[in-house]
Amino acid sequence: MYFKSTKNPCFFIAEVGSNHEGNFNKAKKLVEEAAKSNADLVKIQIYSAKNMVNKNFDRKRFKHFTKLELTIENYIELAKICKKFKKKFSASIWDIESINKLNKYIDIYKIGSGDLDNFQIIKEILKTKKPIIISCGLANINEIQKTINFIKRNDKNYLIKKKVAILHCNTAYPTPFNDVNLKNMTLLKNKFNLDIGYSDHTIGSEVIKIAFCLGAKLIEKHFSNTLKSISFRDHQISLNRKGVNKYLNELNKYKDLLNFKKGMLTKSEISQKNRYSFRRSVYAKSKILKGQIFSHKNIICLRPLRKIGKPASSFFDLIGKKSKKNYKSLDLIK
Repeated sequence: MYFKSTKNPCFFIAEVGSNHEGNFNKAKKLVEEAAKSNADLVKIQIYSAKNMVNKNFDRKRFKHFTKLELTIENYIELAKICKKFKKKFSASIWDIESINKLNKYIDIYKIGSGDLDNFQIIKEILKTKKPIIISCGLANINEIQKTINFIKRNDKNYLIKKKVAILHCNTAYPTPFNDVNLKNMTLLKNKFNLDIGYSDHTIGSEVIKIAFCLGAKLIEKHFSNTLKSISFRDHQISLNRKGVNKYLNELNKYKDLLNFKKGMLTKSEISQKNRYSFRRSVYAKSKILKGQIFSHKNIICLRPLRKIGKPASSFFDLIGKKSKKNYKSLDLIK
């Protein structure tokens, strides 16, 4: 059970990502705040622009990611902060060089939507034998299947032991509500028989609550302590420490709503004796003599249901039959 929470109704990932905006002091504060929250896993994004973007073809993106870089030593220190607070540490690592340098600090690897088909990086991560979470934004079902097949060919134990989880995701920041498409989680679960979750890029926590109710085993949500900041788009789709804890507390209530109980009658219904007070038995509507025919005129269905009587469902079975005894008005028909 690689993705099962020991304290929450679902496995919750606080995605610090790049909300530090390249400022290491800010990164430390964010990671510490996330580690102090009730999240199960704290995640960051690790990359070097030169190993991710071809600056000759997209100089703007190259400059963007260059500004957000931290050093390997910085990332190690962030991992140690998580360890200090006994929190699992995860990262989307977007180049092989960083994987080799940071592997000993990573508990779970994340494959972002953009690298779903980057088999070079995925193969390197498979060598670590550590659990993997895959986001499948931008992908169709055939592309996801291709990635799962690649994992199976390289290490079938990842599927046998279910060391892979798949997150439904929309990569738009922020994601419009009418584009969330949450029921894709059901498709993924039926297709792959793995732990399925949801990586959220909407504003607020409404959608992740619904995702949980639809069966998400993992929830990933961006984390920030400056939710209203407009300097970096990821802040607006984030929760802070208070928001994470509030969400997870609310899920405990939802968990009770979603519990499956064998049999349709619940403990509360039994304790209130609702089966007998709500249901009806067949009673004499008027005086009935022995040998008289039961008809619509002389029998009626009324509350309460009595164990020794005839339930309302027997009404039409009685019509046309002879009474075996005398009944006074409102007597129970036995």
